[in-house]
Amino acid sequence: MKSFGDRLRAARIAAGMTQEQLGFALGVTKSSVSAWENNRETPGFKLLPELSGVLKHSLDELICGAATPAPSGEVREAPELYVGNAGERALLIRYRALPPKRREALLELLKPAKKGS
Repeated sequence: MKSFGDRLRAARIAAGMTQEQLGFALGVTKSSVSAWENNRETPGFKLLPELSGVLKHSLDELICGAATPAPSGEVREAPELYVGNAGERALLIRYRALPPKRREALLELLKPAKKGS
């Protein structure tokens, strides 16, 4: 069974955030996030709702590891996807590191061209 730190790290990476970015969003240091991910410390109770919101994962998922449906009823894909080779892995890591607007722009570039254009 994965620890809280492992689940937190997976959620942070799935959100495409660095430890520094997550710390900034929560008003804590990168060192604090690192300590949480390495199970040396745990975030304060008051930070948990904000942590859940920033990472877009339920507290059940982060704390207990229980998957719960997304609030809007949409199905959320698992953060860990099958990767065929090292090249695909590198692309996925770089994609997840992009800011949301750049991700959207990249996805627009990858859309197939409409016929007749």
